[in-house]
Amino acid sequence: MISLDLARRLKLKLDSQKRIKVSGLGGVPTYITASTQIKITLGRRVVYILDVWVTNIGEGVDVLLGMDFMYSAGVRLCIREGTVALPEEESVLMYGYMVRKHRERNIPITPLQDVHLRPGEHVNVKIRGGQWVTQVLYGAKSWAVALMVMNISNEDL
Repeated sequence: MISLDLARRLKLKLDSQKRIKVSGLGGVPTYITASTQIKITLGRRVVYILDVWVTNIGEGVDVLLGMDFMYSAGVRLCIREGTVALPEEESVLMYGYMVRKHRERNIPITPLQDVHLRPGEHVNVKIRGGQWVTQVLYGAKSWAVALMVMNISNEDL
């Protein structure tokens, strides 16, 4: 479905023979008064010619593509990264998302006592118990923001 404003800007030929009443966003009844044929190009080589409905979708929305189309076209939504993966593995940033650089952190882990080694010697240092659980904590927009490591045993380590 495309917006009436976009259809006018693209000067599409509208077919107004059918009028359909549908439940719009938020349950508000609305009428679809026209249809048209459009060509959608995904990536560099995948082209679709579709019959779509023309109506007032909402403020700032020009096109709504249903999941049935997205699935059959091989489009994948990567919500955590905020990208849309097209059939030829080309990625497009979703509306409202910003490119975020992944940050790496080096956190020094030190044993409770100093260990001095000579060349060729080795020692096992217990820095994590057998009953510790690691959990990834997510912030807004499902970005990983922290790791929480919790001791679930009765012993202090």
